[in-house]
Amino acid sequence: MKRIICSLMIAVAAIAFVSCTSGVEEVEVGPYTVSVIDKGVYHIQDYNSSNPAGEAFDAEGNKTHFNNCSDIYLIVGKEKALLIDLSNNIRWADNATESLRQIVSERTEGKKLIITFTHNHGDHIGMLHAYADDADVHFALPETDFQHFVTRFPVADYSFINEGHVFDLGDAEIEVIDVPGHTDGSAVFYMHGNNILFSGDAIGSGHGVWIFNTDAFTKYASAVPHLIGWLENPDNGVNINRLRIYGGHYWQRDWLPELGDNEMGMSYIRDMQMLVNEIAEGTASTEPSGLDHPTLDTYFRHGTAILVWNSEQAKQYAAKN
Repeated sequence: MKRIICSLMIAVAAIAFVSCTSGVEEVEVGPYTVSVIDKGVYHIQDYNSSNPAGEAFDAEGNKTHFNNCSDIYLIVGKEKALLIDLSNNIRWADNATESLRQIVSERTEGKKLIITFTHNHGDHIGMLHAYADDADVHFALPETDFQHFVTRFPVADYSFINEGHVFDLGDAEIEVIDVPGHTDGSAVFYMHGNNILFSGDAIGSGHGVWIFNTDAFTKYASAVPHLIGWLENPDNGVNINRLRIYGGHYWQRDWLPELGDNEMGMSYIRDMQMLVNEIAEGTASTEPSGLDHPTLDTYFRHGTAILVWNSEQAKQYAAKN
């Protein structure tokens, strides 16, 4: 079933569901929704019309539904294919494994499949079991985050990767850039020639990047300017004005209505750099996060950028800097 979605709102018994997509042709396969974002580049989201992405509220404002939809990106080259992340572990549909394998196999048509990850959180490796025993799949694991996770992968079918590693798919090249902070080994993946950055949770998807402690913020404060420097380096061939960022929870871009139908781009990363600077100086705009989490009590904001952290830890960091 195909449909064109510009801004979808589904009303069910006075409950409103807001789509996380805009102006994109989509097809549902089991619990997944698949769209094409560029030639040979597919966006696979773990939601469908029966379980929409995002939040739903009743007439009194009580939350009645939440699906923190997580994203998978499939890049199919002339010789190989690359799958970035494996979404949430879908327990709300019995056909999740076969649906995911069907989506991938129909689009890769027998090409060698490589699977990699932006980081090691459960909502990005959740469907690992769909491929963990597949001898035809190779896992390329960012080393810092996955060096202690290797028992989850077939011993003969994994390798570690670090910044600078390039996946050569035959007619497409995707390069790894380290952006620690959200996790110690968070990585983003830049697709050369297409100006696409697959960022996982490293810089947030609209709801902000979550930073769990002071050491993580210290790493992030260095990682953001490093990422900007990499993107602005002419040797890397990035068209800054056309950069498109696809995060790990695409539905969260609804938090950034100013984007309209546009994707997150370089201005978002520059806003993030300004925000990091303001946090370090103790001058960032803040508001309570309302999250049920012992550490993540505050939203820090600058422009389109949001960082979620702990107010007291941030004050202590600023006092020392």
